[in-house]
Amino acid sequence: MATDKPGQSFDGLGNQVYLEKQDKLRDIGVDIHTSQIVVVGGQSSGKSSLLESLTGFSFPRGQGLCTRYATQITLRRNPVKSHIISITPRNNADAALQERLRAFHRELDDFEGKKLAKVIEEANTAMGIRSGPTKDDTTLPTFSDDILKIEISGPDKPHLTVIDVPGLFQVTDEGHTTDLDKTMIENMVRRYMENERTIVLAVMTCLADRATEGILQFAKAADPKGERTVGVLTKADLATEKAVLQTILELVQGKTLKLGYFVVRNRGADDDDLDISQCRQNEKELFARPQWDKVTKLGRTGIEALRSELQTLLMDLAKRELPKQRAEVTKRLTDCRKAFKDMGPSRVDPASQRELLTKLTLRFDRITRDALEGRYDGNPIFVEKPELKLITKILGLNGGFAELMWQKGHLRYFVGASSSADHGKTAKYMNAVSDIHDDAEDLPELQEIITEDRPEFHDPLGNSIMAHIEQCYVDSRGPELGTFGGVLLAMTFSEQTKKWRSIVYQHVSAIIAVVHFFIKDLLDTVFVDERMRDELWEAVLLGKLLDAYHRAQDQTDYFIATELNLRPSTYNHLFNETLQNARVQRFEAVQNPSACSDGTVQSSEVNGIAAKLKGLIIDKSNVDQVKEDVHDILQSYYGVSIKRFVDNICRHIVEHALLEGDDSPLKILSPELVQGMSESQLDRIAGEDSGARRERKRLELEIQGLEAAMNVLCS
Repeated sequence: MATDKPGQSFDGLGNQVYLEKQDKLRDIGVDIHTSQIVVVGGQSSGKSSLLESLTGFSFPRGQGLCTRYATQITLRRNPVKSHIISITPRNNADAALQERLRAFHRELDDFEGKKLAKVIEEANTAMGIRSGPTKDDTTLPTFSDDILKIEISGPDKPHLTVIDVPGLFQVTDEGHTTDLDKTMIENMVRRYMENERTIVLAVMTCLADRATEGILQFAKAADPKGERTVGVLTKADLATEKAVLQTILELVQGKTLKLGYFVVRNRGADDDDLDISQCRQNEKELFARPQWDKVTKLGRTGIEALRSELQTLLMDLAKRELPKQRAEVTKRLTDCRKAFKDMGPSRVDPASQRELLTKLTLRFDRITRDALEGRYDGNPIFVEKPELKLITKILGLNGGFAELMWQKGHLRYFVGASSSADHGKTAKYMNAVSDIHDDAEDLPELQEIITEDRPEFHDPLGNSIMAHIEQCYVDSRGPELGTFGGVLLAMTFSEQTKKWRSIVYQHVSAIIAVVHFFIKDLLDTVFVDERMRDELWEAVLLGKLLDAYHRAQDQTDYFIATELNLRPSTYNHLFNETLQNARVQRFEAVQNPSACSDGTVQSSEVNGIAAKLKGLIIDKSNVDQVKEDVHDILQSYYGVSIKRFVDNICRHIVEHALLEGDDSPLKILSPELVQGMSESQLDRIAGEDSGARRERKRLELEIQGLEAAMNVLCS
């Protein structure tokens, strides 16, 4: 095999510092697009000879060994000579395969043909592909997505990295290549070409038909604007016809490709014994011939002109893309660190599992306390998720509930009571409750908890309550003389409060739904591990939550029963005061005389008042008297009862049973609950499954790689 002569050197492609950064990024192995040169072309395009001209290095000929995967050839200027071959694993390789392939490392004194061929065969074996055309092991694939890396260092070497990808082929070779191989190579070529930080050297012979040349179609698809593609026409010594030379001239003039074409002469079949300098000399002699004069004047013939152009393009690309690379790595590193942090510490034993659950539970409890006490300013979560402002929602609903009870809770208006109501407040409350119930329909676990009955609560009836009281009296009176039995008051009170049950059930159901939504939303925020959250919910929380909701409903039934089913009773002094005031008002209504200017009252006025008092006290039937007494007692007791009932529901059911009490749903998830979990429960809830362990390991490796990449980019 021919190599470059000792002491020979090549012009470097670009500034060494910039290009060294790109080499180091590739060495790290993270999936970061680097500024690079990729040589693509068909199997007979002459790209192997072009690579030799660019790098001074050639592969063993006739072995079919170096076109089965991408090959990265890196030249480094270094006082110490070295020849190293290694493998960079494909991105989707598992950890074990990556470790095995990265362990492949061979150092050679030189790249003598047989030595190099042997090492490449060993690399093929490590990658798990066929070792050569003489091998008939059809069970192994022909191509690999791994990268063979060849590093050549020496005092006379330029700083250069070129990537060679397998050549495209149109026809498969039975026993060696298949249609799947063809598709795999096409996808590999596209993947490298689509990298916006890649300069594409599209290689074809001078005799190729550009209209049907596959590599040009690939280049146009990957680089529509032609900003990264350089055409290279090889085998210039075969271009002898005038028509071919004219076509080459037009191509080099840049009429079909923005960055134009270069023309080079390859090492021919008769040039195997020639070294690099002799091959260059032959190239110069070819382009010095008269028929090449027009093309040569354009300065785009020969490997030296190509290298100079590549130097400019690569340096511009590397400088332009470096800030973008920093931004890309910064974002990916931030995302990976966040994902790793969200996974929490490793959870492989009961102690670490209990510690993590306790930590998350304490955070859940702290946010819950803030939500109940309205301390929204100390935690940004309430800005990010305003739906977690729990006490604000609860107070709004309780206020609406009280207003609805007061405005529409009674079946009929009392005598003298105002029929004007703030329909805006009650309508807003009822709409809110309806929306909450609609949302709760999507939660199957609450179907037995949330009431399905949604009656519309109309204004109290405007027909006379006195007529209703009279009818009740007629239907229930006993032998009492001039008075009435206790059953009459109970009947009228029960009738007047018949809407209370529905209003209360809807309100308590809405509060339960709000608490349930709060718990689920906060769990989603605190327990970001979906599997952990789901296991905690299903295995521990859901059953306990439903029990707490049922307890609240049972207590609601208790307050409804004590308020509505027992005979009316109260020890509240306001009842008697209200009753006496009602009676006084009846007297005051009839004694409102008009005074004369001297302060006296005319006798006619006095006589009128007396007549009214006589009608109020004396000229009244027993039924009329009973109606008035029952109405005043009912109205007085109703006012005491509704205030007591609303307070009991809001204080005992909402605030205690559902929010603040020791057995409330918000107190279920606690450090005490975690401490009481068995080891099997801990492992089921907080233990990492194999997928989580793999993801943790993947993130660890990616973070390490990205941190190393950031060090390179910022150095």
